[in-house]
Amino acid sequence: MIVGLVYDILIGVPLTLGREILVKLRDEIDRQRLVTEASIKERLQQLQLLLQDGELSEGEYDELEAQLMERLRAVRQYQRG
Repeated sequence: MIVGLVYDILIGVPLTLGREILVKLRDEIDRQRLVTEASIKERLQQLQLLLQDGELSEGEYDELEAQLMERLRAVRQYQRG
């Protein structure tokens, strides 16, 4: 009983916390790398705003939009299996 408690305190809790931290880090990295559908859609909206504000030319916008749409298709295909 005491051995189990010591094991949980010394090994179990740090492993559980470490796993939770790694999951949160992975999720943030995925969001930054545009591997989620929501993050890609968010980036497309940002590009539209940049175009409207004149910070992107039509050509730049078209090129970046095409890349993001291709990535979006790949993410959707991956999610389907």
